[in-house]
Amino acid sequence: MGRRGDCRDLPATGDLAVLDDPVPTAFALPGIPGRIVVSSGMLQALAPDERRALLAHERAHLQRRHHLFLLVLQLASAVNPLLHPLARAGAFAPERWADEEAGSVVADRSLVARAVARAALATKRAAQPALAATDGPVPQRVRALLAAPTPFRRGLAMVFPVLMMVCCVSLALAAQEMDQLFDGATSSHSTTQAR
Repeated sequence: MGRRGDCRDLPATGDLAVLDDPVPTAFALPGIPGRIVVSSGMLQALAPDERRALLAHERAHLQRRHHLFLLVLQLASAVNPLLHPLARAGAFAPERWADEEAGSVVADRSLVARAVARAALATKRAAQPALAATDGPVPQRVRALLAAPTPFRRGLAMVFPVLMMVCCVSLALAAQEMDQLFDGATSSHSTTQAR
């Protein structure tokens, strides 16, 4: 059983379970009930206000059910390998979403940016001595939080569900056509053998 699976039985206060581990880690563990698991190492790496931001970020993952969003992306990617880049890019979206939710909860986007950066540095420092947190999605998230918030565009928000529906319908039609091709090939093969 993986580390996340082992955390299901941790005693929790509300939705928070603290893992007695010096290695900094924090994650949302979906389920009934969902919980946030944070290691003592992560709590020590962050200031009290940064802890609040981190917990707000993880709570946003649970409340918005981001695990289901990621599951749909992974399933679509498994069914159609051409969607692998979409799944990789889509994994960034829930993190940014949770960042913005945390920013509104703590009413300070720069605080969330500091918490994200400090948590990433603490995690990377524990894993390896090089500061690998200086490139990739973490700096992008920090830059986005430090920039002016972008206005919500309802039309743009509807594009993703529509694209997902189009993908699902096209996959269903392709499966149906493939089934018809196999049926045609099987009946043709049977007719040829009967002669």
